[in-house]
Amino acid sequence: MKSLSKPTDDLVDKALASVKTDVERHHFFTKLSNPKWLEPLFERGVFDDPPKNVFLGDGYVQFPFWPEFQFLKNVASEVQDTAIEVILSIPQTDNPRIYEDVIDVSLNVDPGLSIKLKDKIFEYTRSDLQFINPNFEKLLVYWSENDQIESALELAEQLVHFLPDPLAEEKQVLYRNDPRNWSSHLETKPRLESWAYQRFLKDGVQILSIKEPYKTAIILIRATAEMINFRFHVDQLDEVDDEDLSDIWCPRVNELVLKHEESDESLVHSLTICCEKVYERAPGRVEDLDRELRKQRWKIFGRIRQHLFSLHLNAETRPWIRELILDHADYSKWEHHFESQRMIRCACDFFGSDLLTIAERVSIYNEILNGPSKEGFKEWIGDRFTEEIFIERKRYFHKMQLAPFASILFGEYKDYFNQLVEKEENPIVDDDYAPYKPEEGKVVVSKSPMSHIELGKLPDEELLSYINKWDNVSRDLEDRWIETTFGALADEFQTTFKDTILPDESRFIYWINNKERIDRPIYVKAIVSAISEHTKSEGFELLDQSFDFCEWVLSNYQDSAMEQRDHSSHKSKEHPDWQSSRRAVGDFIGLCVKKDIDVPIDFRQRLFSLLKMLCTQYDRQLDDNEPVLLNKDEPLTEAINCTRSRALESIVDYGYWVRRQSENGNRGTPEVFEILDMRLDPKFRHSLTLPEYTLLGVHFVRIFGLNQEWSGQNSGSIFPQDQLHIWSKSFGFFLQFSRPYKPIFETVRNDLEFAIKNVGTFGNDKSSRWNFVDKLGEHLFLYYLWGLYSLQNNDSLLSRYYESTKNDKSHWSNLFDYVGRSLKNSGKQLEKRLEQRAIEFFDWRFEEREPFELKQYAFWLEAECLDMEWRLKMLSKILDICNAQDIKIYTKLSVLRKMLNESTALVVECFAKLTDLDFSSQRNDFISSEEVKPILQIGLESDDSAVRENAERARENLLRLGNFDLWES
Repeated sequence: MKSLSKPTDDLVDKALASVKTDVERHHFFTKLSNPKWLEPLFERGVFDDPPKNVFLGDGYVQFPFWPEFQFLKNVASEVQDTAIEVILSIPQTDNPRIYEDVIDVSLNVDPGLSIKLKDKIFEYTRSDLQFINPNFEKLLVYWSENDQIESALELAEQLVHFLPDPLAEEKQVLYRNDPRNWSSHLETKPRLESWAYQRFLKDGVQILSIKEPYKTAIILIRATAEMINFRFHVDQLDEVDDEDLSDIWCPRVNELVLKHEESDESLVHSLTICCEKVYERAPGRVEDLDRELRKQRWKIFGRIRQHLFSLHLNAETRPWIRELILDHADYSKWEHHFESQRMIRCACDFFGSDLLTIAERVSIYNEILNGPSKEGFKEWIGDRFTEEIFIERKRYFHKMQLAPFASILFGEYKDYFNQLVEKEENPIVDDDYAPYKPEEGKVVVSKSPMSHIELGKLPDEELLSYINKWDNVSRDLEDRWIETTFGALADEFQTTFKDTILPDESRFIYWINNKERIDRPIYVKAIVSAISEHTKSEGFELLDQSFDFCEWVLSNYQDSAMEQRDHSSHKSKEHPDWQSSRRAVGDFIGLCVKKDIDVPIDFRQRLFSLLKMLCTQYDRQLDDNEPVLLNKDEPLTEAINCTRSRALESIVDYGYWVRRQSENGNRGTPEVFEILDMRLDPKFRHSLTLPEYTLLGVHFVRIFGLNQEWSGQNSGSIFPQDQLHIWSKSFGFFLQFSRPYKPIFETVRNDLEFAIKNVGTFGNDKSSRWNFVDKLGEHLFLYYLWGLYSLQNNDSLLSRYYESTKNDKSHWSNLFDYVGRSLKNSGKQLEKRLEQRAIEFFDWRFEEREPFELKQYAFWLEAECLDMEWRLKMLSKILDICNAQDIKIYTKLSVLRKMLNESTALVVECFAKLTDLDFSSQRNDFISSEEVKPILQIGLESDDSAVRENAERARENLLRLGNFDLWES
């Protein structure tokens, strides 16, 4: 195998015949390094059958490693043409890991050959496959730097766009019912995960813009416009004008301001940088760029234009600046925004009095002085209004509006402005303007004594000495809002460790070997966090040493926890607190077993050992009842913010990580249940706390998926009915976060019955963020629908649930609505037995004749999986029970209209009943001539006398309410 001679046919055949098991395949192909084996293996079809995803049956998917492709990657750079030919012959697959291997190959062959893989890579970007940890930004840079610009632009076009909200259609219905319903808010996100998307923009697209700024800018402009469009319902688009709310999600177009960098803000930031590149590197396309920005409807594009003009003041931009200044219509209403005032100020300073004529300036200044509106200010400030406050407000408004024009003010306007600012201690600066005003809610900004670049230049011994000795926490003498702190130095040190030390193995080993010399835990935490960031990019080469470091951290934590020092701190040398370092280790180990990271299975024992420590050590917040949220009783919030409880979640993730990584179907994870048994043992030194019970409840279905027998034997310990307060939380959150799962029914049946008897435990728990009683009903309904019990006999859980909730029929209403929504979202076909059971449920509920429940029929009416005539007949019956203010169908006449041609008689009958009812207080919502007229027209022209009579009655009812435009219908 080590020979570089071409193998004989006999040798190849014997080698392949000897490779029988997955382990043998893995060993043979990953160790094979002779490139001359590639062609004969290709000829024998070794690359014809890539492994498909493995669906584990519990909601998890395994992306199998392909050893054969690993060999191809190993030799691709030496036999590039053959490697490309092999890859292009590989059939399309649902395994994303293989496509990401293709990207790796494309980065290691000549650019001209790399481009040949474009269609295979686009097969990946255009699919619905999950991206794991792609290197798209590296590929974008590789192509652009090697003059494969068009292909790079195509790749950027594929990946910068956002996706629409997958629930847009359902939310549109909610919006039309109630535009103020928060649940109807549309959410959109990029195809890539947020961290990967930001990396793609920063490290890829912004580099591409250096080579081809104009075309890249056009791609980003269209992606930004589409992203904003996706945030509005079709009905909203005509109402919102140009308001995109970008002041909130993008305070500055040219910098990232929000504390947590968001994808939409990052997209605009990259677009702005790209537009700046057009001005710098492609001045001949500036006019074309401005035309494209001008075409867009949204405010963000105007803000970008204003920013660009403030940077580029010349004869070309002057008329565009004048147009923006003169066309602005709100000088007397709203204060300038950041980009607009900066453009005005820079232009006035640069062009002077030549920018605007005297008449134009007088018009603008007078409009400013006419504001702000006293009535508007009164309405805004309410009872606190006084003339003195208004005068103060007016003077402030005039000062801020006139300030950008300061250099071209004249006469009385200049004198007035000078009066406004003469007593000001500080000059007006850009940051005084919306949408981001540090002065309004100013906070202390932390600063490091040295930057990460400066720290990185220090030899390791000097760097260690510096962070150990530095303790000069202080305020800036010139700006009291700037403070030099340990935290800022630790942040810079973390960046140094990630960018400078980790890539250099010898430097990394120095810190591992000298870990005990680090005096302050805050820097230990920084090292663990840097290792985590490195591992996210599949930096697995240093994991052994990293795990040694983590084990040392947890040992230190255990020692310090036993000593229980007062006044300890992670910044202190004398009294170090290792709690935050332990939390960083917990986060890192949790990261290692996430499915989008998946470190190699070789580290199974190391990971388990660390998780065992995390799951069983003392935890101050849990064991000493130090709540994360003061005066709050939210155990789930506590659980996800405490290290030991988070580790319980990670041990479950670990179980599924073992499944995904293990070969030969070896899916057993006994070590998971070794830890769970230990923690559930009442004699264990650290008893389970309420947050831990809660987290086990949240993940009980996943635990069940790992070991059904164990789950059945221990469900009583996780849901302890003899401790009602604990049980109500652990089982309540199980209901909230778990979808009904058919195989688990018998395991939790006893707790479902106990819950029915104790609904008051949930109902009286005002601290719960969700109503567990309603979730209980949803679970019970689906188990009934699947035929796990009958509807009305002695074993009917659903019947007992309705009996237990009869004193609060809002639960009946909510469940009836939930069933309707579920049926509506089931599409046009439903298995016959499920349809029959759904109708049986409706008949049972209809017998109660409870208006408060039946009023939630709206989504039942839209459920196309049920017979249309049946739906309309049931609506007609319900209208005999409910009045118009109860039933919500009056907001859904469009639904009736869709049924009009196929079920004319029933639609007109239902419509007539609606008009019979007293809905006069709702008439503005109900009556829409455009929707009413088609129903009346078809009804009045019908050959069926009963239909005509119903239509005539409906028209008369509407005319009595004043709808005279229906007279000729």
